[in-house]
Amino acid sequence: VDSYSSRDLDFDSVVIDNFNGAFSAMAYLIGNNHRRIGLIGSSAESYPSVLERRRGYFSALTQHGLSTDYVEEGELSRASGYESTLKLLRRCPTISAIFACNDETAFGVMSAARQLGYSLPDDLSIVGFDDIDLAQEVMPPLTTVHVDKVLMGTVALRMLRDRAIDPTRSALKTVVPTQLISRGSVRKLEG
Repeated sequence: VDSYSSRDLDFDSVVIDNFNGAFSAMAYLIGNNHRRIGLIGSSAESYPSVLERRRGYFSALTQHGLSTDYVEEGELSRASGYESTLKLLRRCPTISAIFACNDETAFGVMSAARQLGYSLPDDLSIVGFDDIDLAQEVMPPLTTVHVDKVLMGTVALRMLRDRAIDPTRSALKTVVPTQLISRGSVRKLEG
């Protein structure tokens, strides 16, 4: 479950549609007239799921002819999100939105933005990924990409049961779709 290997065809797996989740988050920001959108919480050496989120970010920007210069590499953590955001906003203060590769990182983004005097979402919109419970409790509530972990577990158990019944069947890879959850952390800019 949510695991990657160079031997994917050797075993059953259940993974998240990270690329399209990130792409939909970016499409949402672009649809709200954001043109300078930062990326926090990834690097070229990140885990494959995060690399897919990163690829979704770049693909959406490229498809819309927007700059891909607003990236600050870092880890998936609140502390790294905080430090990376300080660097990014000091380097590029005109950014209007940030896509964080997970919600914990987004919380670090929010803290750093506030420390620099940004009002959320008036000065800076933020989108996370995962839809952890705390995402709806922070202020403003975080717009994020929902990952259905219960469905992932259910599908994995079914696959395990099917594998026990027929150990020689071909390996299956199930990709679980995501859903964008719109909350209060994104503001629509004047067109």
